[in-house]
Amino acid sequence: MVQMQRHKRIAQYFQMWITRDFSALDCLFSPQSTYEECYGPIYSNLPEIHRWIVHQVTVQKVTQWPIHKFIDADDTVVVTWTFAATEEKAYMFDVVSIIHFDAQNRIDRVREFEAKHTRDYPYRN
Repeated sequence: MVQMQRHKRIAQYFQMWITRDFSALDCLFSPQSTYEECYGPIYSNLPEIHRWIVHQVTVQKVTQWPIHKFIDADDTVVVTWTFAATEEKAYMFDVVSIIHFDAQNRIDRVREFEAKHTRDYPYRN
């Protein structure tokens, strides 16, 4: 039951980026949350996460954020997903997120790891 609630919270957060409605963000994230993006920036509390989101919605439009798989491990959920957005140009990449939940079942740590969406097989005919 707890794992299903966590999956739902993660999906709700991803959907916020598509709808651009972040009104439930404070219910999903702990005030002391740390969010590490896959390309380097780290936001070390909820006010910083809010500042990042406010900025991102001015420069980015998320078009897709499908979740592929959840892997549960105690208070941590590993999630694989694809992200598509437009800024000056459209782009897409694949990601693995390691998401930790606190005792109140709120997200308190996110670490993302990116992979290129387009892959090739150099040794296949």
